[in-house]
Amino acid sequence: MFFIRDPLKFSDFIHTQKRDPQTNLKSPTMMWDFWSLSPESLHQVTILFSDRGTPDGYRHMNGYGSHNLLADQCEERAVLREVALQDQAGNQKTLPAKEPTT
Repeated sequence: MFFIRDPLKFSDFIHTQKRDPQTNLKSPTMMWDFWSLSPESLHQVTILFSDRGTPDGYRHMNGYGSHNLLADQCEERAVLREVALQDQAGNQKTLPAKEPTT
């Protein structure tokens, strides 16, 4: 599930991801303004800027589909399914190297 549940805020979020037309760079001020004014995005920001959000490669990463799939049933009803791939090798994250002790 997407971290923004209010449809009216989605266009504001997309606006923060676009580049500034004068500098052609992404504006960190726009992103932080949106995140600070949307408390429901705190969980996403925490994952994005933590070691939890930096996997040690594709082998150690869970996968979550962003779309529902229509599973056909023999009965006359439609069933929507979501795809979620769980890592069996264990979630290993990229952590900073420790300083050698002498």
